[in-house]
Amino acid sequence: MGEASSASPRGCAGQGLPLMIKKQYNLPDLFYLDLWPFSVSLCIATHPAYSNQFLTERSMPKHPVLGEALSTISGGDDMLSSDGPQWKVWRSAFNPGFSVAHLMTMVPTIVDNVATFAQILHNHAVNNELFRMEHHATRLTIDIIGKIVLDDDFNSQLVEHPLVTAFENQVRWMKILPVISKPLQVFNVFRPFVQWWNLRQMDTYVGKLLEERFATRSSRGKKKHVIDLALETYLKENNVSDTAKLDPKFKDAALRNIKVFIFAGHDTSSSTICYCHYQLSQHPAALTRLRKECENIFGKDASKTGDMIKADPYLLNKMRYGDAVVRETLRIFPPGNTVRAGAADFFITDPDTGERYPTDDWLLWSHNLGHMVNPDLWGDDVYSFRPERWLIESNSKGAANRDAFMAFAKGPRNCIGQELAMLETKMMLAMTIPQFDFHEAFSEVEKLKDDGSGYPSDLSGVQEQFGEKAYQIQLGTAKPREGMPCRLSLVSK
Repeated sequence: MGEASSASPRGCAGQGLPLMIKKQYNLPDLFYLDLWPFSVSLCIATHPAYSNQFLTERSMPKHPVLGEALSTISGGDDMLSSDGPQWKVWRSAFNPGFSVAHLMTMVPTIVDNVATFAQILHNHAVNNELFRMEHHATRLTIDIIGKIVLDDDFNSQLVEHPLVTAFENQVRWMKILPVISKPLQVFNVFRPFVQWWNLRQMDTYVGKLLEERFATRSSRGKKKHVIDLALETYLKENNVSDTAKLDPKFKDAALRNIKVFIFAGHDTSSSTICYCHYQLSQHPAALTRLRKECENIFGKDASKTGDMIKADPYLLNKMRYGDAVVRETLRIFPPGNTVRAGAADFFITDPDTGERYPTDDWLLWSHNLGHMVNPDLWGDDVYSFRPERWLIESNSKGAANRDAFMAFAKGPRNCIGQELAMLETKMMLAMTIPQFDFHEAFSEVEKLKDDGSGYPSDLSGVQEQFGEKAYQIQLGTAKPREGMPCRLSLVSK
């Protein structure tokens, strides 16, 4: 572990270290990494033949480290880290709000937020400004979640918002296991107080909003948001007859899960937005092909794209290459992972030899990146950005291995927000890629030092991982190094 750490950039995302160890020691697709007494001990799977055994064939419970990490966001007992009947109740309650059919009714709202994002990028491009794209992408995704889930206009892309500010600060103080990337911050004596204050700020705002939403439910029109559908489903399925006041159990769960939705939603989409722009800038042929697709679907005037999507949201389904770009980006730069708890009665079986491997007291890590850059599953070009692999018929040479695509996890505990993530990211591509040329600016990052972002603006030491300068760093989850510093220019007509 020490050798892998010393060969990696400071602050890099912890998910890269096991892959370096696997490659260095030529380890198989299931291997153990004993980190005791410094951290939990890991059983790492990088192939669906192993991970499916604890994700789909028998869905093992989430490991306690996930609940510990998320407790500073949710307060504990949230849908992402809980199990059993408790998880089923809330997954069932929130499912309707994240269905494709319902999300399509929310498209005009998403378009308006993406239009604000595009205008911000336009201002940066016109002024040739150096900036970190991750900040704006995060604010975009949080604003979308706020409107979709709560029908609340955070408007944090343009002005500071107390909930969003507290949330962003809380993410920077998170303790992420099994690899701790910020030990001085983790063991900082002020950490518990900072986290308590941030959590209080978030709970106060969301709690007040829930009460107001419940009190005005009869005076609103037919249009409903995630929280409204969740309340209806909860009351119906749990036979709650007293609707004169907001059910305390529902309010408590809604508080916890709304904060998790903000965390998980900003996690996937904001990083993917940054990496889509970056990857396309590095691959001109892919950029040209995507722009041509957008022109064929939405016409040459990019300023009209948003209105066209509002009029016919299903136009986004025609973006086959755009969809491939998003999936290929997620394959190379997945923001999160899936961790489960082993058990005395659960063994992982080698499908070829039949040998059984114990899991009791081990953290079972379905290593997302390990699955998606496994050459046995994807071919020798695993680190090559090739969206075309997603357009090839399955089982054909060079085709994407969809069984090994783990960006949204697998099984009954897959990501509830995956349709929203794909929808908003494709929409962002349609409304920005035809207008702007992206230019990475890692060499200029020192000019952004002390900009208040929390990023180090540091060019010392190792500056690449897996041959990539835009490697992922650990900031709550895996995010673009230095917040993706860049400049934009307007596309020549």
